[in-house]
Amino acid sequence: MKIRTLIVDDMPLSRQRTRRYLSSEADVEIVGECGDAESALQAIETQVPDLVLLDVQMPGMNGLEMLQRIPVGQRPAVVFITAFDEFAVPAFAAHAVDFLLKPFDRERVEKVMGRVRAHLQARANVPPIMPPEPAAEQKGPYLNRIAVKSVGRTLFVSIDGVDWLETAGNYVCLHVGKETHLVRETMNQIEAQLDPAQFVRIHRSTMVRIEAIREIQPLFNGDRAVILRDGSRLTMSRSYRDKARAALGTV
Repeated sequence: MKIRTLIVDDMPLSRQRTRRYLSSEADVEIVGECGDAESALQAIETQVPDLVLLDVQMPGMNGLEMLQRIPVGQRPAVVFITAFDEFAVPAFAAHAVDFLLKPFDRERVEKVMGRVRAHLQARANVPPIMPPEPAAEQKGPYLNRIAVKSVGRTLFVSIDGVDWLETAGNYVCLHVGKETHLVRETMNQIEAQLDPAQFVRIHRSTMVRIEAIREIQPLFNGDRAVILRDGSRLTMSRSYRDKARAALGTV
């Protein structure tokens, strides 16, 4: 089966580069190219692609706004293309499979397409054949900083500045005050490297620094609202209450 793919980018050279990289993917069929959101919406309706590679920043309607025009049940798989990594978090919030950060290379496209295939298989209720993920191992002391790789640089984020963490697709998003940073690790991998006296898992997709918690409020069905000192409101799921109780006391 071919992965019917639509490329949406207002820059012709960027569309050409994306097409060139995809040409080496034997199971990809490019069904069209668009330079703006309106024509892309029409192409999605007529071509019904499996995958859209969608530029975030375009004149007029941007990629995120365009995606909101498509009913959730009719949306193809989406990989966002952007020159700015701060768009990665809202991209995952829009349920994108992944994102390509300009300037990307062929190797990065190959990795993204691997995730696209797994996503499409899961959506078709066909489990992908994946090697088992090795169990996380704790080596040495707990982390005191996390390396965040971006284009042309590596930023080191102090653990003491991280208020909370959340799963964002294939990444973990670090919330550091008003800033957010993405690291390509699983939540389980990150949790295994953090001091349990400083951080507690409150949800399958959320961890929080204990000192950042201001109060905890009861919700329905046994869940709890966790209010941070900066006003952020998180949810502690019932299934994680016992684990959180050991670190926080009565919750």
